[in-house]
Amino acid sequence: MGSGVVRPLVNSAETMFTALAFVYWPWNQPFAAPLTVSANPSAKASLPLALFFAALSCIIRPTSAVLWLCAGILLLLNQPRHSRVSRTAFIVTTTLATAAFALLAMLLIDRLGYSQWVFPPYHFYIFNVQQDLGTWFGESPPLYHLYVSMPILFTSMLPFVIHGIYICYRTNRVTLEPAFVALSASFLFSLVGHMEYRFLYPLLPIGFTYAAISIHSLVGPLLSDTTASKKVSKKRKANSNNPGRWSVRNVLIYLLLTNVPATLYLDLVHQRGVVDVLKYLRTQASSPDNAVSQIGFLMPCHSTPFYSHLHKDLPMWFLSCEPPLEKDQLPTHYWEANDFEQNPEAFLHKIFTTTTTTTKSDIEVLQADSMADRDAQDHRGFHNAGPLPGQPRPWPSHLVLYDVMAKRIGHILVDHGYSECARFFNTHFNGDSRRKGDVIVYCQH
Repeated sequence: MGSGVVRPLVNSAETMFTALAFVYWPWNQPFAAPLTVSANPSAKASLPLALFFAALSCIIRPTSAVLWLCAGILLLLNQPRHSRVSRTAFIVTTTLATAAFALLAMLLIDRLGYSQWVFPPYHFYIFNVQQDLGTWFGESPPLYHLYVSMPILFTSMLPFVIHGIYICYRTNRVTLEPAFVALSASFLFSLVGHMEYRFLYPLLPIGFTYAAISIHSLVGPLLSDTTASKKVSKKRKANSNNPGRWSVRNVLIYLLLTNVPATLYLDLVHQRGVVDVLKYLRTQASSPDNAVSQIGFLMPCHSTPFYSHLHKDLPMWFLSCEPPLEKDQLPTHYWEANDFEQNPEAFLHKIFTTTTTTTKSDIEVLQADSMADRDAQDHRGFHNAGPLPGQPRPWPSHLVLYDVMAKRIGHILVDHGYSECARFFNTHFNGDSRRKGDVIVYCQH
């Protein structure tokens, strides 16, 4: 989790608002009663406040509505019979009012961003559900979330999560509703073809709550008030005399050893080359003898950061991999990344102009042509500074590629005046054969 949450910031924000909504959600009791499961024991359940935070999570990512659909249905089913009508009416009207506010806010925010009225959830539904074009980015097996997402998200906490749910089931002292909501949402998220573990980030607060229940049952509370301190001390002393029981020290050592080394490796070592190369290019572009006029990435698309790390007004492009907008376009849809991978030598001869010198005027002329083509072809008015897929372009001053590809096309680059000018370690292992080896920069001389 330490290496995952910082990457997709939108999912992290969604998880934050979801956690806040969970705190005030009326789990397993009337919406005016205290919460059974809460990060703050003094907190009171408040359906309007919970729906407010839930609406914010849905504005950020509309798919969050799946989670709240499961929680809402469960809330309606659990209303007491003697006041079911009045409570159901309150729940429905409050939800509709909050949903109306959220929709209005979303429309206004998107109006400011797009300069026109748009409704992204509708396009999301058409693209990902009706046409199922999300599978363009990869198709996942049905049980992906069960044996990939859950272990990645909870890592060594997963045994505590399972144990906590079991304790709640056995003792019936803490509601199992959050677990039911999490499992139901996971099932619904598994019905789409394309899955990623980050889609389940909003389930983290639920899982960690049950993990806390498990740890509490094993060693007692880590932080206790004065009145309970003597009782907790006796329990911990008894546990320490029983080698079969866990202690606070054992739990902390287990969690630290199973999380900190892996987090440090994944954050500081694994796939660091794709970031280091942008630091190098930024330094080169800032030097007095700047020879960086254009940068091309002959790698699978989105392998590296882009302008967020370069911070320079320089032309850059990477191999395109945009999905088609209609399902019937799939058989004929062209994407450069696939064309390049299938036959890199033919791609280079086709895509680059014959000249081996890259002047600013060459770049400006070809980019102007590209923008004109996009104006003619894209009636929506969205533009990209890079060339159109398959469009000829001049040889850039710097090319970035993986070592595995450099072995295939290195001789062609040398023939066009390039030589290796920098190399960066990237990873010890990679499941994608296209991304193996170091990250190499070729400079044109």
